[in-house]
Amino acid sequence: MVSAVLSVITKLVESSMICGIIANINAQSRIAGGELADITKYPFAVALLSNIESPSFLLGCGGTILTNTAILTAASCFFANEQITQPSSWRARVGSSSLMNGGTLYIISRITTHPLFSMNTLEHNVAVIRTVVAMSFSTAVQPAYIAGGAYRLQRNDEVVAIGWGATSVTGSASPDLRRVQIWVNDQQTCVERYYVLNFNVTDSMLCAGWLDVGIRGQCLGDNGGPLLHNGVVVGVYSWSQGCGDIVFPNINTRVSHYSRWIEAIATA
Repeated sequence: MVSAVLSVITKLVESSMICGIIANINAQSRIAGGELADITKYPFAVALLSNIESPSFLLGCGGTILTNTAILTAASCFFANEQITQPSSWRARVGSSSLMNGGTLYIISRITTHPLFSMNTLEHNVAVIRTVVAMSFSTAVQPAYIAGGAYRLQRNDEVVAIGWGATSVTGSASPDLRRVQIWVNDQQTCVERYYVLNFNVTDSMLCAGWLDVGIRGQCLGDNGGPLLHNGVVVGVYSWSQGCGDIVFPNINTRVSHYSRWIEAIATA
């Protein structure tokens, strides 16, 4: 079954849309300030729960289903005191709009962070984790399309962020999945604004938000979750200064920059 799926992926890897792996398209076209979302609209959404800082499993990060055993997320999710956490400290809830109820909870067996990831610079902030057993696909559990190397975004393209993160800087995790529409920001503007914080925005990062307006954006707990353009995962939320900040946009890892690495790890 798995080998058959992989052979199909290999044949179609340069196609414009490949479920769970790569989309190569020239794009033309809690979440702070968002609204409730239904998991059947975003069946690839994953709530990653951790017991590292609590005896109970609580929201740690978000993620995106790639295959029936692989989940895309951020490398920064798995570091505590400069050490990578154990897979046994994590669970993945899929198939439910609710953070703490419904769907299916899967145990994590392996965490693979990008080999060049740095907690100091947050460059290469991407990871693929594996579940112990295969996820069962349904209308509420499906793999996502991810941006391939040829995927192009333009300034002011509409994008959507989803997750269970806080709805404000001082808030707690949202009990239900939320979505928010924001926009791709000018890269040079993003570079210049974060320069004053001594943070280096690189070409492998994607800036998105509602610049000079604020209110909307990704927030605490959304880390690792997807940023979507026309349903394709173009970003993995890395960090930001505040939530829906008026000056500083959200920083996402640019998926197209890492699509080959993601594919290789997800299908290994």
